[in-house]
Amino acid sequence: MKGIAMFLAATALAGSAVAGTISITISQRARIADGNLIVDVKVGNTGDEAGLSVTPVLRFGDKEARGKGKASLEPNGSFEETLTVPVGTLGEGRWPYRVAVDYTDQNQYPFQALLTQTIVVGNPPPAKVAVPVIKSEDITGTGTLTVAVKNLTPDTRTAKVSVLVPEGLEASDAVRSVTLEGWKDAELKVPVANRTALVGSRYPVFVAAEYDDGPVHQAVVAQGIVAVVGADTFLDRNARMLRVGAIALVAAWLAGTVVVFLRRRSATHGA
Repeated sequence: MKGIAMFLAATALAGSAVAGTISITISQRARIADGNLIVDVKVGNTGDEAGLSVTPVLRFGDKEARGKGKASLEPNGSFEETLTVPVGTLGEGRWPYRVAVDYTDQNQYPFQALLTQTIVVGNPPPAKVAVPVIKSEDITGTGTLTVAVKNLTPDTRTAKVSVLVPEGLEASDAVRSVTLEGWKDAELKVPVANRTALVGSRYPVFVAAEYDDGPVHQAVVAQGIVAVVGADTFLDRNARMLRVGAIALVAAWLAGTVVVFLRRRSATHGA
C-alpha cells in the first residue's frame, strides 16, 4: 500500500553576512511491507542559499531511522533517499508518522523542517474527528498555539492530541487526552517557546488527533504555520493603534473646545 505524495516548504532565514533563505521542500511516498514502514523521500531547496548537512529522518512512535543525507544542498538542488523503520503488524486504520529534515546554514546554525502524515492500513472508513483550527501567535520568546478539535458524530470519543513542532521550538504539554461529547469541539491552548529558532524563520507545525473506533485506529493530521519574530517593544507593536488613538483624542478635545466656545459666545450675545 502507498501513501499520497506530499509537499512541504519550510523557510528559514539563513544566518550569513548577507542574509539569504534556505527553503527546504519534502515530497514523500509511504508504504508498508514485511512489517516495515518504508518512505521514499525527496528533499529539495528552493531558497537562494545552500543548506549544509541536510539529513532526512523518519520517525514512527519511538522508532527512528536517519538517512545518509547530503553535505551541501545548493539552491534548486534535490536528492532522494529511502528510509525504513520496523512497525510490526499494524491494525486496520490510519497511523501517523513524521519526516524531519535536519540542516544548517553557512554558519553551522541548526534548523529543522518537519512533515507529519498518516499511512493507511486496510480500508478504514473516514475519520470522525477533525482539527479545523490551528492558530498561532507570532513567537518572540514565547507564544501560544490555539488548536480546535471537533467530534463529527453523536458518540462520545476520547482522542489523543499531539502538537508536533520542529527542533528549535518547544511545545509544553504537547500530548493531551481530550474527551469530546457528541458533535462537540474542544479548544486547546498550547504554550510554545523559542529555544534556538532565528528571527525571520517560518516553520510548519502539525497536530495529530488519534482515537480507536472499535478495532480501527483512526488518526487525522492538520498543519499550521509558526512565524518567529523579534521581541518588539509595546510601542513598536502598537504604534499605529496609538497614533490613531492620539488623533482621536485630539479631535475629541478640539470638538469639545469648539462646543464650549460656541456656548460661551451664545451666552454672551444672549445677555
